[in-house]
Amino acid sequence: MTTPEPVNGLVSAAFADDELVFSDVPGQIPGVEGPRFGRIESWPADCVRRPANRARGEWKLVLPPDVLWNLRIREVLFCLLHPTHRRLRDAGIFLGQRKWSVATAVTRSQALRLLAKWAVDQNMPEDLGDWTDGDWQAFIDHRSTSVGSSNLQTSVLAVRHVIRFSPVLTGTSAVQDPWPGQSAMQVANVERSDDLATESIDPEVWWPLLRAAWAYINRFAPAILDQRDREAELRDTTPVRAILRPGQITALLDDWLADPANSIPVSDRDARLNTKGMPLWTAVSRAVTSGRSENIFDLTRHSRAGARGTLRREKVIQAAQEPGRTYPVHPRYGVKDDHTVTTAPYRSAESVDAVVLAWLEDPAHLIPVHAPKPKTSRGTPGEPVWRALERSIYGNAGGMRNLIGQTAGGQRRRGWILQAATDPARRYVQAAEAASQLRMIRAACYIFVAALSLMRDSEIQEIRRGALTQHYGAPALASRKVKKDSSRPRAHWWIIECVAQAIAVAERLSWHEEYLFAPLIGVGDPGARSADSVGIKAASDIDVFIATVNATRDLTGLEEIPAATVRPHMFRKTMSIIAAQEPDGEIGLGIQLKHAARRAMANTTTLAYGKVDAKWAKEFDTQLQTAAAHKLTHLLKARRGGQIVAVGPGAARFHAGLDRVNAVIEQSAELRAQVADERLEITLLRDEFADLHLGTVNHCMWNAPTAECQNQLPEEQRGQAPLLGACQPSRCRNSVLTLSNERIWRMEEIDLVKFLKMKLSKPLREQALARLAEVRSTNTHFDKLKGST
Repeated sequence: MTTPEPVNGLVSAAFADDELVFSDVPGQIPGVEGPRFGRIESWPADCVRRPANRARGEWKLVLPPDVLWNLRIREVLFCLLHPTHRRLRDAGIFLGQRKWSVATAVTRSQALRLLAKWAVDQNMPEDLGDWTDGDWQAFIDHRSTSVGSSNLQTSVLAVRHVIRFSPVLTGTSAVQDPWPGQSAMQVANVERSDDLATESIDPEVWWPLLRAAWAYINRFAPAILDQRDREAELRDTTPVRAILRPGQITALLDDWLADPANSIPVSDRDARLNTKGMPLWTAVSRAVTSGRSENIFDLTRHSRAGARGTLRREKVIQAAQEPGRTYPVHPRYGVKDDHTVTTAPYRSAESVDAVVLAWLEDPAHLIPVHAPKPKTSRGTPGEPVWRALERSIYGNAGGMRNLIGQTAGGQRRRGWILQAATDPARRYVQAAEAASQLRMIRAACYIFVAALSLMRDSEIQEIRRGALTQHYGAPALASRKVKKDSSRPRAHWWIIECVAQAIAVAERLSWHEEYLFAPLIGVGDPGARSADSVGIKAASDIDVFIATVNATRDLTGLEEIPAATVRPHMFRKTMSIIAAQEPDGEIGLGIQLKHAARRAMANTTTLAYGKVDAKWAKEFDTQLQTAAAHKLTHLLKARRGGQIVAVGPGAARFHAGLDRVNAVIEQSAELRAQVADERLEITLLRDEFADLHLGTVNHCMWNAPTAECQNQLPEEQRGQAPLLGACQPSRCRNSVLTLSNERIWRMEEIDLVKFLKMKLSKPLREQALARLAEVRSTNTHFDKLKGST
């Protein structure tokens, strides 16, 4: 073995320092130049289009600090990113035209850094040619103690990258594969299976989660977004009030009083807060400060401010002694927008009441309530947020005090609102932070789209404004397909109307010019990465959504969502299980999951997505009961007319069940009025025939003690479910036959007659004759059944 030349600093013997790292990677951004090979700390992929669900920190290759391994890993990664490089071909390494994605390169760089750290810690030889097969296996054994088999497979691939590119690595000699003839899966002990590792979401979690998401989209979002827009409008239109220092206020007051044109409004009668002839302090305060303050005469604050308020009041009272300086005003009179006193009343009690009553009559107006938490100065948990309501109902932030004040009118109006808030459908939880409400809406939209569209997380977060469209005449969402498609083609996913509504809400929520799922910049969103970032931390949003729904369900009336780990990719798996139960479900799934483009290999993948697991088996049992009940509706109608609709040992029990359903309908005038509604009949039939199993040969009214099929099972396995393969249709007391089964029995009779014409042994002929007699007896029952209809 030839010993290679020692490493000369950080200079590669194969690649120049000025070669661009990502020049061969698809998705280049025009005009943006990426890092060059000589960069040693990291290789940020800013020159390549970054998917929306990837943070900037996840879009770069981080390099190790060790000098030798830093160069070695740069060379390995450069080989991966440039599979057709001239130096690779000169070394006899041919990788084909495969284009590696940045995401895959990031994963490989992480595995290579772990290899480098282990090699340095173990003081391994610098020349990889001096490593033994046991050394490479030792690294894999080390990794196996902390990771699962899937991650271990990545470590094996990283080792093989180093070995494969060893002929062009500086400072080392060629290395042989320590696991010849074994795949990475075999080395990592990964069991090959057609099943997906992705788990489904439990039905007990799935349904309340979707219902909660829809409640936020359909019920809560309009009120929350309306409030956000009103607050934004107030911020945009309300001038910024500079802080007035005590000396400034004194100067303003002196200047205002010095002008004889400024008259002082005084109360024209004795009122609760003002005696006759007393200046209207709030009106004067706003006039003096041009609306910037209402309380320069306040006496209720701390001693120093209260003392200043007293001195200012004395100045105004002294000026009011001047002849013609005052004029009487009703205490309820207010101040105009130009901060001069108006001579019209503010509002009558009747008009104020009428406004709140009209607001409450509209069920679309939801009442914000405080979130459950220890009592604070911000409000009691479950109590309406009065200042927010003041703004919503009267268009102000509490300045009129129509709800906040302790007057009889304020108490009366609060009582009306509290009464309306007892209905969970009329309220929503307003969290302490503005971002919490908006984040719940964003999470609800994401959950609903992920659950009902079968889109990947990357595809959902690539949705942009104007994505709603039609595809082959049906409503659809347009987005970018990222996974395993470097060209990121524009694709379409069919949706239903509710998903379209969720997209519309997400469009209204998002501040971003293009993307719908963007961080909530400026309101403390933990998912906000930078001012120009896109994408969200979907897993975190889902966790927060479930926790908040459960914490506030006493106020919102929503169902509790059982504690569970729910991740974005699990929605795709779960909805696939549900969709696969429909006719031609595998074909539809292949198209919606975007497997159809690789149809030669898609069947296995699609079937793995749609395979029913133990979590959903019981759920589909209920659906089978409903399907069976649906098929019985025509028999129920025939039985209502007195017809015999079934034969067989269990026919009497079957007829009795149909008669009971008809009796329930007949005994209730309300149900008779709905008898044309097939859904009602299906519900009643499903409850009556909960254990009915429909078949092609016969139907089984499962009852374990009388089931003939159970005789074929060991004692400890009996009584759990019918054993259809061991059914004795003509003898079992659970067996029922209808005209839908006739065709099978007629065909069997024809086959037996043909079979008996052949040359047969005596025992076989006797067995066939016995079966023919049994079949003909059953067909005789079918003749009688047809004659009765």
